[in-house]
Amino acid sequence: MSDGFPPPQPPEQAWGSDAQVSVTEPAPPSMPDAASQPSAARAWRGGVLMLIAGLIIGGAAAFGATRATAPGGSVTINVDNTPIHASTGNSEGVAQLLVPAVGTIIARTGGSTSASLGSGFVIAHTGGVSYLVTNNHVVTGSTDLHVVMPNGDAFVATLVGADKLDDIAVVSVPSGSLPAATLSDSSQLHVGQPVVAIGSPLGNASSVTAGVVSALHRTITAGGENATSSETLEDVLQTDASINPGNSGGPLADVQGRVVGVNVAIAGSSTNIGYSIPANLARQVASELIAHQKVQHPFLGIGYLDAIDAIEAGRGFNGAGVLVTQVTAGTPASAAGFQANDILVAIDGVNIENGQTLGGLIQDKHDGQKIMCTVRRGGSTTTLVATLEERPSGL
Repeated sequence: MSDGFPPPQPPEQAWGSDAQVSVTEPAPPSMPDAASQPSAARAWRGGVLMLIAGLIIGGAAAFGATRATAPGGSVTINVDNTPIHASTGNSEGVAQLLVPAVGTIIARTGGSTSASLGSGFVIAHTGGVSYLVTNNHVVTGSTDLHVVMPNGDAFVATLVGADKLDDIAVVSVPSGSLPAATLSDSSQLHVGQPVVAIGSPLGNASSVTAGVVSALHRTITAGGENATSSETLEDVLQTDASINPGNSGGPLADVQGRVVGVNVAIAGSSTNIGYSIPANLARQVASELIAHQKVQHPFLGIGYLDAIDAIEAGRGFNGAGVLVTQVTAGTPASAAGFQANDILVAIDGVNIENGQTLGGLIQDKHDGQKIMCTVRRGGSTTTLVATLEERPSGL
């Protein structure tokens, strides 16, 4: 994942196999990097945790693709980047198109008589195998996985790979003919755009809800009252589409039935505030997992306050950017010459403003990549060049 390290605030609600999901906005940082405390928000039946939902299977024509080489051969994840108008499509059409590709995931733990439920959707095939995307927290700790599709087909599933920092996992089932979703370019999303969520809330398979994209570029921290750790996800989508326990890992789709996000959490004490991992990040991570490649998590090594948190802390500033509060020794930021009290204004010419997060600007980059950092220091502006590294273990 990306950089910055705001620690979690006390959770609004808890999450866990039998608890509620907790999502809070980050507090001023005091530790390195936000993803330093890996845990997960969940939406399972039988638990009180709630996550947002919504994804759609693709029946639209694909104008692009992401390819990965899996053990059984090459797989293709269809992507349709064609811009759409909000007036096109409808929830009924989306449901008809996507529901067949969205399954219920049953995760059992060895020796346990209970099971946790989540959602997942098919994104690719190879030979006689289909691959489904879900959340890491849906499958983590399980020893026995099953997938049930809307037509009643039930499969024993295999965990292909999981990434706890981005909360994405891929499972496979022994069928090469399941309907597959088409993904959209989530960078083209607009606030207010209609979306549809599909999943298995409370175990009720193929449930459909509708709403809008409430906001882009949110940073959230999810944890639980019975958990000792929490997870920070940077640059997620916010939606008011209704979701409930069991929706975790399900798709959020646009009105043409293209997946724009993977539902991951809701703000526990609120009404209709849910969050979804953008499809672009989910596609990148899923393709690496399918190919059994290492998922990269570019790391800069600073602590920071955004404009609102800085004002709350009595350290407000004007204009775009984030206030650097800490530079960790031995990191790319330290080597580039970052100093406490710098204002990091932009990455590669893109301002950190209008909701754009630092994490979102670097999470799609790779280890070893150089980034141009525009920094205000005192009364002058300078450019620092940082070479991103893989996030250190334990952070």
